Amino acid sequence: MTLLKKVTRTMLEHKSRYIGSILLLMISSMMLVMLNMTSANLIHTFNTFSERNVLSDAEFSTDTAIDATALSRQFAAKLELGGTADSEVKPGQTLRVFPMMNAVNIPAVQEGNVPGRSEIMLDRLFAETNGYQIGDTIHVENKNYTVSGYMLLPHFIYIIQSKDTMMNDPKTFGVGVVGKADFDSMPDRNKVYAIRFDERGNIKSQEAAVKNALRSQGVHITNWQSTEKKVNVSYVPMKASVQSTMSAVVPLAMLALTCVLLGMLMWRMIRSESVIIGTLYAQGYRKRELRRHYLMFPLIVSVIGSAVGSILGLLMVGPVFNFMLVAFPMPVYETILNPWLVIIAVLLPVIILCSVTWSVIGKVLKTPPAILMKGGETKRKTNFIERNLRLDRMNFNTKFQIREQVRSLSRSLLLLFGVVVATMLILYGFAMKSSVDYMLNKGVKEMYNLKYEYVFKSEKTGTAPAGTDPFGAAYVSLVNNDEISFYITGVLPGTEKIILKDGSGQTLKQDFNIITAPLAQKLSVSAGDSVTVFDMENGKEHTFVIEKVAETYAGEFLFMPLDRFNKEFGLPTDAYIGIWSDEPMNFSQGELQNTKSIDAIIAGFGSLINQMAPMIYGLIFAAFIVGLIIIYIVTGMMVDESRGSISLMKVFGYKKKEIHILVLGSNTLIVAAGFLLGIPALLGSIGALYQSLTESLQLVMPVKLNFLYMVLGFVIVMITFEFAKRMCRKKVARIPMSEALKAGAE
Repeated sequence: MTLLKKVTRTMLEHKSRYIGSILLLMISSMMLVMLNMTSANLIHTFNTFSERNVLSDAEFSTDTAIDATALSRQFAAKLELGGTADSEVKPGQTLRVFPMMNAVNIPAVQEGNVPGRSEIMLDRLFAETNGYQIGDTIHVENKNYTVSGYMLLPHFIYIIQSKDTMMNDPKTFGVGVVGKADFDSMPDRNKVYAIRFDERGNIKSQEAAVKNALRSQGVHITNWQSTEKKVNVSYVPMKASVQSTMSAVVPLAMLALTCVLLGMLMWRMIRSESVIIGTLYAQGYRKRELRRHYLMFPLIVSVIGSAVGSILGLLMVGPVFNFMLVAFPMPVYETILNPWLVIIAVLLPVIILCSVTWSVIGKVLKTPPAILMKGGETKRKTNFIERNLRLDRMNFNTKFQIREQVRSLSRSLLLLFGVVVATMLILYGFAMKSSVDYMLNKGVKEMYNLKYEYVFKSEKTGTAPAGTDPFGAAYVSLVNNDEISFYITGVLPGTEKIILKDGSGQTLKQDFNIITAPLAQKLSVSAGDSVTVFDMENGKEHTFVIEKVAETYAGEFLFMPLDRFNKEFGLPTDAYIGIWSDEPMNFSQGELQNTKSIDAIIAGFGSLINQMAPMIYGLIFAAFIVGLIIIYIVTGMMVDESRGSISLMKVFGYKKKEIHILVLGSNTLIVAAGFLLGIPALLGSIGALYQSLTESLQLVMPVKLNFLYMVLGFVIVMITFEFAKRMCRKKVARIPMSEALKAGAE
C-alpha cells in the first residue's frame, strides 16, 4: 500500500510527462485500430462486391464481332458484350450510359428496380446532386427515360470521366444503366467486351492467351484494358493498400517514439531515486516488490493510453469507412471486426514498456544497497563527442548549451526523432499539394494552349476547319510489355496549341520525336533510345527513336510531326483524327469519338486541391500536438536534470530571460536539424507512394515540395517549439535557490 501511494504521488508530481505519454499512446493505438480496420473493411467490401457482381478481369474492343459463346467455352470464362455511350444531358453535364449486364459486371441495385423499357438507373451521388429522384424523367440521347432506381457498378467504382479529371464532380459527370434494347438504339455507343476467367490464378497469362487467339483469327484488338490498370477500379485497392501501409508505419513509428520516451523517463526516474531504492532495499523490501512497484508506472500509462486509444479507434472506424464509401461507392454486405487487432494494440505497448522497465530496474538492483543509499554509481564519463569538442574559445553561453546536448545524447536523439516525425506529418499534405500544383501549372496549363479537343471516329483528310489545328493519334503498346500503353500523337510542326519545354524551360520545336517526362520515366528511356511498339488497332509494329524529352507532366505521350506520323502509320499525307480548338464546335451526330475540355481538366485538379485542404489542416494539427508533447517532455526532462545548474544561476544573479535562453533555448539547433532531416525523409516516403501510383494507376506524379511550404512548415515547427518552451518556464520558475545549497551539502 505504501509503495502504491508512492506511485500515485510520483505521477501526480510529474503529471505533465505521464499525461503526454498517455496521449501519445492514445494517438498511436487509435490510428493503429482505426486505419487497419478501415482498410480491412474497404478491401473486404471491394473483394465481396467483385465476387458477387462478377467484376471483369479485362475489357476490350475489336474491329469485328466475335463469337462470345465459343470464346468463353474455349477459355473457361464468362464473356459478355457491353459498352458505353456518353450523352450530354444538360450543357456541361455528361452521363456515361452502360447496358444492363447479366453475366459480367452486373450492377448492384442500391435502391429501386432494374431498368425496364425506357427506364434508367443512376448513380446516387449524381442523381441527388442534380435533383433526380426515382420516378423522375431524364433526357438521354434524344429520348426520355424514367429513373427506376440507384445502382453501383463493380467496374466503375471510382466515378471519374477519365484519369485526367482526377476527382469526381457529380455536377458534371455521372453514370447510368439502361436495358440492352435501349442501349442498342443509342447512336453513339461503343461496343466493349467484358471477360472474367473462372480460374482465378495467372490472370495475365490467360489474358495473353485470349489476345493471341483473337489475333490468330484475324481479329484486330482496337483496345484492351486490364481491370487492374483501370483507374475506376484499381484506385480502390491502391487506396486501401496505401492506407494499410500507413496504418502499420505511422502508428508503429509513434509507438516506438513513445516507448523510447517512456524508457528514458523510467531510466532517469529510477536513477534519480537510487537513494530511495537503496533505503527501501535496506528496510527489507524484496527485489520482486521493488520490481513490481516500478512496473506500475509503465503498466498504468500503457494500459490507459492503449485501451482508451483502441476504444476511440473502434468508434471512429464507422464514420471513416462511411466517408471512404462516399468516394468509392460500393454495397456493404457485411463489416468485419478484428478483435485480435485491439488485443495487439493494447498488449504491445504493455509488453514493450514493461520489458524496458524490468531491464532498467534489474540493472539498478544489482548495485549493493549501501552504494545506492549514497547516490548510486553516479560517476559520469565524458563521451567521445564532448572529448573531441574544442569549446575553450567559446563564450560561456555557447559552451553551456552545447554541453547540455552532448552530455545526454539519448535525450537529444529522441528530440531529433520526434521533430523529424512531426515535420513529416506537417509537410506531407503540403508535398501532395505541391505535386498536384506542379502537374496543373507545369503540365496541363503550360502544355495545352487550347480549350477543346475533338476526336473523330475515323480519319479525315483535307484542310481542317478554320481556327483549328489537326492532329493524328495512335494507341500503342510496348512489344515486350503489352500492359504499358500510351498515345503517339502527330502534330503540325508549327502548332501553338501544344507547348513542350525541356528541363531548362526552353520551348522545343515540334519537328522531333518528343516524349513526355512521365512516359520516359515509366519506360526508363532518354534521348537517343528507341522504343518498339505495336498498333492496338492492327497489330503492326513500329520503332521510334526518342530525340527529345519534354519536362511536362500533363500526360504520357510521344509527339512527332504529323507528316512523319501519317507516313509511319500508312495514312494519307493530309489525314488527321482530331482537331484542337479555342472555341466550342458542333458536329453531326455520330461523328465524334470523344471530346475533351481543358477547363474541365483544370477544374478537376482544382477540386482535388480543394479536397486536400481538410487533410492538410488535420495533419498540421496532429503534428502540432505530437511535436508539442515530445518537445515539452524532453525539455521538461532537461529542466529536471539541470535543477542544480538553474539554482546556481539564480544564486549568481542571472535574470529569468538569460536562464530561459541557456536552458530552454539549447534545443534550438536540435529542432532545426530535425526539421532539415525530416524533408528528405518525407520526399523519400512520398516517392515510394508515387511509385505505387505509377504501378497501380499508370499515373506518374512528380515529387515536389514548394519552397514557401517548407518555410511555412519550419515556422510551424518553431512555433511548436516556442510554445513548449513557454509551458516549461513555470517549471524553471519553481526551482528555488536553495536547491544548489542542498546539492552542496550533500
